[in-house]
Amino acid sequence: MLTRPSRLTQALAIPAFLFSWGCASHERPLAASSPASASGNTVPAPGTETPQPAAKPLSRQQESRRNVEAANDLVRRGQYDEAEHLYRLALEAEPNSMEAVAGLGRVAVQRGRYSEALPLLERATKLPSQIIPAFQALGDAYAATGDVERAAGAYRQAVALAPENLEARLSLARSLTEVGEFAEAEEICSRSLRMAREDPVVLSRVYQTLGEVDSRKGNSPAAMSAYYKAAELNPRDADVTRGMANCAIRAGLYAEAAAAYTKLLQLAPLDLSAKKQLAWVNFKLERYPLAISHYEAIRDSLGTVDRYYLAQAYAKSNRVDRAVEQFREVVRLDKENYKGVYCNMAYAFYEANRYESAISVAREGLAADSASACLHFCWAQALDKLGRHKDAIPVFEAALGDPAYADAAKRELERQRRIVRLLQSK
Repeated sequence: MLTRPSRLTQALAIPAFLFSWGCASHERPLAASSPASASGNTVPAPGTETPQPAAKPLSRQQESRRNVEAANDLVRRGQYDEAEHLYRLALEAEPNSMEAVAGLGRVAVQRGRYSEALPLLERATKLPSQIIPAFQALGDAYAATGDVERAAGAYRQAVALAPENLEARLSLARSLTEVGEFAEAEEICSRSLRMAREDPVVLSRVYQTLGEVDSRKGNSPAAMSAYYKAAELNPRDADVTRGMANCAIRAGLYAEAAAAYTKLLQLAPLDLSAKKQLAWVNFKLERYPLAISHYEAIRDSLGTVDRYYLAQAYAKSNRVDRAVEQFREVVRLDKENYKGVYCNMAYAFYEANRYESAISVAREGLAADSASACLHFCWAQALDKLGRHKDAIPVFEAALGDPAYADAAKRELERQRRIVRLLQSK
């Protein structure tokens, strides 16, 4: 039987044993358990190991190349600010890096800074390196600034360097279309169709380009057929849908254009240009309330042309005061190019049987454009409606000098004179 001191000793001994066992379990493995010790070699003590050689620092050229590759990847992802930063770091490391120069040019093109892009890309493509993306971007910059001949030349260089590059081939076809070289553009598209047959997305782009070639040639049925194939292959491509809408407008197919713009706005709800075009197409389809609705939804973004068509839609919907309000805004914004708007205002009042207002606006317009046959004719017609036939005669005579109104004015003059003679005889 244990005494009290012996029990205390036993209680203290157990934790001490556990503590010593736990520490031992966390010690380094014995040398004998390592492969080195098994072969007779001893493991060096901590702090006595042979130092490993430090990693060799990158050369300036390697550093530049690494930054260019990272920047190229950022461009593909659309991160242009970060890409520009890395291209500039690459140039700092290697000032003669034409890939970095070309990269800066490509970024400038993507941002729409074409005047900045052109000297960079021209410099990059003059050297033997002949970077394909640089030629592609150079062509894009020329095309955006309206120099389609030089754009075609740059795209030809890109195609010569990489005949299998479909992006360069389609860019060349588009530039040839702009300069009217339809046969060559069509031939490029035909070859590209065979090259892209395994890739629906790229094939869709080829059909889109072919549709544009046919549209510009005036072959509207073939153009719409190509666009329908493109949309079927890639229904979520907003550029294809926009191209189809523009093609339909060229062909006068306003219902098809309206359907395409409606779909485009589902794909790109913030596309302001598409909203304006949809409103205009509905105006052409004489869907005036719908056109007004679309225009009013973007009222703060309307340009002068948009306001002009909105005013006409109001007038066609018998909302004369709103029409005149918009017509006056058009005159305020661009009086020189919209002198004829006074005629629209006068006829808006005339069609609403507000003849005195029509005469007032006609006189106001004639103060700015005294030779306007349209205003004289509208004024005379309003006088006729008011029964002032004698007053209408000299106003109709003033419209005889314009071939567009001469025949109608002559007929009206004869009618007014007969009425005056009849009234005088009575």
